[in-house]
Amino acid sequence: MARINNKTIGNLLAGLLFQSTTILFSQNDTETILRLDNFINKSCTTSYNQITSEIVQNILKHDVYYITQETMNIYGEKEKEVHEFIVVDNGAEVKRFERIKTDTPLPELTSYIREDFVLNEESAPNFQALLDYIYPIADWKPDKREFFFKNGKWYFLRDAYFRTKQGFEITVSPKGKITHICYKMKWDEYESK
Repeated sequence: MARINNKTIGNLLAGLLFQSTTILFSQNDTETILRLDNFINKSCTTSYNQITSEIVQNILKHDVYYITQETMNIYGEKEKEVHEFIVVDNGAEVKRFERIKTDTPLPELTSYIREDFVLNEESAPNFQALLDYIYPIADWKPDKREFFFKNGKWYFLRDAYFRTKQGFEITVSPKGKITHICYKMKWDEYESK
């Protein structure tokens, strides 16, 4: 019986020692956290700018924001590092727009389109402008933007490599309602203009 008690007491002491060591070496020290927060607040600034364009508001159901985060003077350097994000606030959470990798279906983007929006000859330039807001073309890339309708689909060219066109392929219903959006890295020849 004494052996069980010694073992139980030993386990209890070991647990208390482990717990006190964890607390002692953890970053729960309020003063340290305040100093770290102060350092970050001095070194980083973040701004949130809503895109108030009528084009965005007429096509998307939700608000879109540019977030700019600048980090400066971290290592005593004069340069600043800038990170920019384009996000959508769907009312429940803030999310980034789907990332384009290769041929990429974009169901979330499709779900953000207003039910009353119709993609046609008149609204296609506005849709192109929307894409410029939410999927901007990098400054270093040549401007290859164009759009056209062919075989029941809209194509919004965003880039070209070695004569290969890439961009958004938008499937629409006969009334012009967007039913599917995807990004294609290579359009087949018959799909091109």
